[in-house]
Amino acid sequence: MKRAFTLIELLVVIAIIAILAAILFPVFAQAKLAAKKTAGLNETKQIGLGLNMYLNDADDTLPGYRFNSADGSAINPTYLKYKAAGDPKAAKYESDGASTMKAIFFNQMIDPYIKNDDLWKAPTYSNAWVNYQDKGTWDPGFFAYGGQNSYGLNNYLIKGNAGTSASTIAESSNTLVAVDATYYNTLPAQPNNTACKLGGYLPPSATYLHYWKHMGNDVLDFNNLGNPDPADPSNAKVLVNIKARYNGVLNVVRADSSAKGLQTMFLINDLKNNVATSIWNPVKGPCEP
Repeated sequence: MKRAFTLIELLVVIAIIAILAAILFPVFAQAKLAAKKTAGLNETKQIGLGLNMYLNDADDTLPGYRFNSADGSAINPTYLKYKAAGDPKAAKYESDGASTMKAIFFNQMIDPYIKNDDLWKAPTYSNAWVNYQDKGTWDPGFFAYGGQNSYGLNNYLIKGNAGTSASTIAESSNTLVAVDATYYNTLPAQPNNTACKLGGYLPPSATYLHYWKHMGNDVLDFNNLGNPDPADPSNAKVLVNIKARYNGVLNVVRADSSAKGLQTMFLINDLKNNVATSIWNPVKGPCEP
């Protein structure tokens, strides 16, 4: 004769299942994050390879992070494509993207060598967009500005409106081109919280002392910059947001086209701690006078 489970036996089974779920769910979450980190690392690798192909066709000259039209005319390739096709998305640029229409951005310059917009969307950044800003907010006139918002370019190497010869890079395997971020260009924390000049480039304003806050999943509030020192207690939440991209790791593209995951605090403080050998420093020397 078959005997049914008693209430106590059912409760014990349910309790065991609940315990196993509590143990396994964090493991599954970590496995999912690891898979996304690997996917993100593959994205950065493809970006590095695309940049390498661009260099081969550009006499080894790196593109700027942005080029503006000399006469103020519209040159943004995404806008021009929508406009030529009669796509209503063009109207969004015309109404809210006056600055964007007059610029072409880094990701758009190397797009012929990548041809995959999804490579510019970090897997763990929910507000990721590329070329057309369908998520997040923007300042008036700056709709879709930057071209994408998942990777920040090293301002010491990739400068605005100016190409840089790759031959000036002292150690290509130890020079950062791009890093996981929420803005299209970025910088590390500066030595003594004072702008450091490298390779002739000096961060142009006090705002740039805060550009390390673009990294990871943090979004810099330009209207409330806060303290530029990562060690200041007021930046605790900023550091949490940065580390949230891949649980304390950020993927980077290096000048030799390779990709690697590095610890967030190393990336934030490397210039402060080791100016002459920093991964951010393309010339590998001290701050210039």
